[in-house]
Amino acid sequence: MRTLALSLLVVLALPACSSADSPATTSTGAGGSATSSTSSAATTTSTTSSSATTGAGGAAPAGAPIDAVESTWTWIPFPDSFCADGSTTGIGVNLSKKSSRVMVYLEGGGACWSELTCYTAKTAANFEGGYGATSFAADKAGALAQSGGFFDRAAADNPFKDYSFVYVPYCTGDVHAGSNTVTYGTHTAKHAGFDNISAYLKRIVPTFPAADRVYLAGSSAGGFGALLNWWQTQEAFGKVRVDLIDDSGTPMPAAIDALGNGAGPTESKQWNLPATLPPGCTDCSKGLDALFGFYAKAFPDHRGALLSYTKDTVLSQFSGITTDQFNTGLEQDLTTYFAPNPNLKSFLVDNSAHVLFFNPKLTTKGVTLNQFLTQMVNDDKAWASVHP
Repeated sequence: MRTLALSLLVVLALPACSSADSPATTSTGAGGSATSSTSSAATTTSTTSSSATTGAGGAAPAGAPIDAVESTWTWIPFPDSFCADGSTTGIGVNLSKKSSRVMVYLEGGGACWSELTCYTAKTAANFEGGYGATSFAADKAGALAQSGGFFDRAAADNPFKDYSFVYVPYCTGDVHAGSNTVTYGTHTAKHAGFDNISAYLKRIVPTFPAADRVYLAGSSAGGFGALLNWWQTQEAFGKVRVDLIDDSGTPMPAAIDALGNGAGPTESKQWNLPATLPPGCTDCSKGLDALFGFYAKAFPDHRGALLSYTKDTVLSQFSGITTDQFNTGLEQDLTTYFAPNPNLKSFLVDNSAHVLFFNPKLTTKGVTLNQFLTQMVNDDKAWASVHP
């Protein structure tokens, strides 16, 4: 398989995680120099997950439903899910009996693929120090408590207010898509994001036996993660439809990627992306933008949404391209994959910024992000892309 042409972000996206569990892991931003490392000293071995999991209140076998207090954020540790430093991690849940729908949200937080990016520039959140209950307590009191946001059960116009929520933290530096153990200098790192999602799904699925719809969402690194994990999440839920909300995780076409810093091949190798991509996505070896076209055909009755600024400053910076080049790549994605496929829609804001999900009132041509996503989840036939 040809090396994947992917130049991903290296930025700490909202919600930021900096707590007693990870005192030294806040991303500083990697700039152009951080991507120049070739990781020639790194060695890799594949990573697999064990079968034991832990639920609220103690040990639970794989496949055991999660039990938690309703409408309360609860930390659920998993002994078979790992941060890059080898410490175990878990997920946060907020369960609801008011709806049979579930939103699984993947946290953002940068990326890294070398000793320089992971341990010197520290461009991936929680890569050292991990993510546990204390980190989650900070997020629970921060982004997850945002008034008027998509996790706010008291917001009358929030289309997700009655859903059950699953919050997937980020501490693997691989946009939730890796399956590799790597040596960077004197450090051993677990790029285990994809394997962690697999472990979580073994308990998430039986927790919601009556689910009639699942939304897999994420921002920035989490947006890439949602896109890259849509296949395995749908496979896990079987006949239950899983739809996608990709916020600010926009893979560039190969021609635009070629103008950038060339980090893609190293990222692909270190994270072992060829092993975690959907089977049958042959064009994914050329560029991850092909995932949009693959999913449009594989899931014709599903819905997928891309949320983006027209000039994403963060993705541009860390791909080593200009914001105008990013805009060109975004438009190519929309023309190639979204325009021909009615199940894919996009919401764009004409600005230079990054991450939309935590601002439901963002407006383009009189339509708010909240209204766009409400039409999406209501299966409204009038749901349409919204562009400046």
